[in-house]
Amino acid sequence: MTNNIVQTRGLWQHFGHQDALRGLSMSVLEGEVYALIGANGAGKTTAVKVLMNLLTPSRGEARVMGVESRRLDP
Repeated sequence: MTNNIVQTRGLWQHFGHQDALRGLSMSVLEGEVYALIGANGAGKTTAVKVLMNLLTPSRGEARVMGVESRRLDP
C-alpha cells in the first residue's frame, strides 16, 4: 500500500498584502522523490516552513506522514 508522505491542499500563506503561496496542492507518495524549484520569491522556503510547522498557513491544509503540520513540533 502506498501512502502520502507529504500532502497539501489549497495552501495559502500571506505576509501582509503579499501572497507567498497561492493554493498549493501536491502529494508526495512514499518512495517518491521531488524537488521544489522556482524563481526567488516563488514560495519554496515558505512551503517547507509550513510543512515543518515553523509557519501557520493562512488557508488550506498541510500533512506530513498523515499528521496535520500544525500538530507537529517545530
